[in-house]
Amino acid sequence: MNNSATQKNINKEDWLLWQFADSALPTGGFVASSGLEVAVQSGYVKDNNSLLIFLSSSIENYAYSALPFVTDSWQVISQTSNNDDDNDDNDALIFENIIKLDYLYETCTSNVITKRASKAQGVAMLTLFSKSFGEEFSEDNEGKRNISDRIIDKFKFEVRKESTFGHLPVAFGLVSKCLGISLERAQHLFLFLFSRAALSAAVRLNIVGPYYAQRILTECHSYVESSLEKTCNIKANDAVQTSPILDILQGRHDKLYSRLFNS
Repeated sequence: MNNSATQKNINKEDWLLWQFADSALPTGGFVASSGLEVAVQSGYVKDNNSLLIFLSSSIENYAYSALPFVTDSWQVISQTSNNDDDNDDNDALIFENIIKLDYLYETCTSNVITKRASKAQGVAMLTLFSKSFGEEFSEDNEGKRNISDRIIDKFKFEVRKESTFGHLPVAFGLVSKCLGISLERAQHLFLFLFSRAALSAAVRLNIVGPYYAQRILTECHSYVESSLEKTCNIKANDAVQTSPILDILQGRHDKLYSRLFNS
C-alpha cells in the first residue's frame, strides 16, 4: 500500500473517531447514569472528591467487566478478515462465537438495570451502523459484501427475533471492526464514551457544572490509561466485577422515588 493510500485510511479512521466522540451520535448513551443517580441520592457521591472516586472505580469496573467483550467481538471478525471467500460455514462459525459472547455477557451481568441499558444501547449501535454507515462500509474493494456487514445484519436480525440480546460491548466491537477502527483505538473510544456519559449525567444531576466536568474528563484520561494497561488483553471468559458496591447501586435504580435517567 502506498503512502497516500495509507494516509487516506488513517484520516478516515480519525474522522470516524471524531464522529463517535460527537455527543450528537444517536446511541442512547446519555439516558444512562451508570449508577450515579442512585449514588447521589443515597449519599455515596456528595462532593467533587467522592465523584472522582466514583468515576475512577466505575471506569476500572467497566474496563474489567465490559471491555473484554469489545476485544473478543472485534477479534472474532479480525481472525477471518484476510479470507476473501464467501464461506457460509465460516460465517456460521463466527456468528456462533458472537452469540456465545452475547449470552456470556448476559450471564456475567448480575442486575437487570445494567442489562436493560446495555441492550438498549447495543441495539442503537447496530441501528446506527445500518442507517448511517452500512451503505459505505458494506462492501470490500472488489465490490463483494464484506463479512463484518453480513455478521452485523444477521446479529441485528436475531436481536429483533429476541433470540439473542444485542449487548453494547459485543455490538460495539463488531461495529468498530466493520468500520475499520483499530482494536487499540476502539478500546480507548469505548472507555472514553463511558467516561463522558457519566460526566454528562453528573452535569444534569447538578453535581458539577459543564466547565468543571470538562476538567474532570481530562483527569479521567489517567483512569482510562491505567485501566487499559491492565485490561486490554483480557478475554471475555476472564471478565470480572471489581466493585460490588457499584453493582448494588446500579441495581437499585428502579427503586428510586424520582429519577431522571433510565439506569
